[in-house]
Amino acid sequence: MNSHSSIHSTIDGLVAAIDHGQDASVRVLKLLTQVFAHWSENKDRSDLNTLTDAELLQEVAVSGALVGALNTREQRKKDRRIAAKISFLEDLKRFGGVLKSQGVANHLSCSRQTVNNYVKKGSLIALQEGNDYLYPAFQFVDEGKRLPHLEEVLDLLKDVSAEARCTFFLNPIMASREGQDEELVFEILKRGATEDELKIIKRDAALYMTSTPS
Repeated sequence: MNSHSSIHSTIDGLVAAIDHGQDASVRVLKLLTQVFAHWSENKDRSDLNTLTDAELLQEVAVSGALVGALNTREQRKKDRRIAAKISFLEDLKRFGGVLKSQGVANHLSCSRQTVNNYVKKGSLIALQEGNDYLYPAFQFVDEGKRLPHLEEVLDLLKDVSAEARCTFFLNPIMASREGQDEELVFEILKRGATEDELKIIKRDAALYMTSTPS
C-alpha cells in the first residue's frame, strides 16, 4: 500500500469513528484532511510509510501549522479584496451609485440581452457581482442615452479592468482652457466636450495604466 492509499484509509477510519456531536473531533478531522491534501500536492515528499509513528505525528503537527498559516493568509487576502470592493462601491454612491442589469435595460429601453451584448462588446463599464453585473450610473445621462463618447473612450481602455476603467472617468484632468479648474472626465463628457477636450481625454485614455508619461 502506498502513502496516499494509507492516508485515505486513515481518513476513512476517522470518519467512521467520529462522533459528530463532538466539535473537537470534527476540527481534528478537518485539520488532518487539509494536511493530507497538502501532502498529496507535494511532489517532493518522501514515502510516509518510512516514518515512525513519532515522526509521522511530528510531520502532521508541522504541516498542520503550515496549512493553517496558508489558510489564514488566503483568508486575509480575500478579506482585503472584499473590503476594497465595498469601499469602491461606497465611493460610487457619490456619482449616482450603480444599476443592475434590469435597471440599465429600463433606462436604455432595451432588453437585458442587448445590455449583455454591450458588456461583451465593451461598450459599458460592468462590475462583476456574482452571476450578474453592476453598472456605474455616471455612464448614463438622459433617458435612453449613454454618456457622450463613452464607447470611443472605453475602446481605448479595453485592456484594463472594469474597476480601472471606472476610475479613469472619475479622475480629474485639466482638459479645459488654461486657468480653469480640473474636471472629472465623465463631467466633461456629460456637459459636452469640445474637440480639443475630447482629444486630451482620448490621449490620456490611450496612455492610462501604462508607463508612458502623459
